Amino acid sequence: MPETLIKDRGIISAMFNSIAGSYDLLNHLLSLGIDRRWRKRLIKHLALPAHKKALDVASGTGDIALALYREGIEVTGIDIAQKMLDKAVEKSSKVAKTNTPLPVFILASADEIPFEDNTFDAVTIGFGIRNFEKREQSLKEIFRVLNPDGQLAILEFASPKNKLWRALYTFYFHNILPVVGKIISKDMSAYTYLPESVSEFPQYEELCGEMKSVGFEMVNFQPLTGGVAVLYTAKKQSVKN
Repeated sequence: MPETLIKDRGIISAMFNSIAGSYDLLNHLLSLGIDRRWRKRLIKHLALPAHKKALDVASGTGDIALALYREGIEVTGIDIAQKMLDKAVEKSSKVAKTNTPLPVFILASADEIPFEDNTFDAVTIGFGIRNFEKREQSLKEIFRVLNPDGQLAILEFASPKNKLWRALYTFYFHNILPVVGKIISKDMSAYTYLPESVSEFPQYEELCGEMKSVGFEMVNFQPLTGGVAVLYTAKKQSVKN
């Protein structure tokens, strides 16, 4: 699937900085609140015991990071858009405190993760991998920082395989979503970019193949809400003697 969209890190960062203030509202509104269910599915799949360590890549305003924190997980979130991270920090200051340290949010890119090898028990990405400037390098970096037996879980939009559902979804995604996004965020480009980026992004078996090519095993995908979104999962297996 050829990619023609420009995914320069500076351009993507500026785009998300520009919509940071309305990002959460639009996420919940445009998905009719279903995005919360998708995140719960990801957390349930990981089933991490308390006090494990997770890295939330492309953390944005921190929804997945905060969901993991509520499960007792020690979370670090990274993102390339500082204003998105500022919102994440603001939200984390308002959550009910537990014995687990609050999530830490760092300005960093997925293709240059500033942590040592074998640091995290899980890595999560929520609707961000399609924006990566260097996807293969990013997957290699994620593999590197995961512990042996560590898990990767990715939520990403996709095009439904059912023809009728795909037609309805495509009409909404390309005609209604950009207009609503512009009205609320005052930024048409970001919500025009969204459906275009999904159309060009490798989906289902193709993305699984990319994950396998950098060393991940037990790679699977699970369509959600008829294939509007997909949960991709994988493991970094222990070295066999």
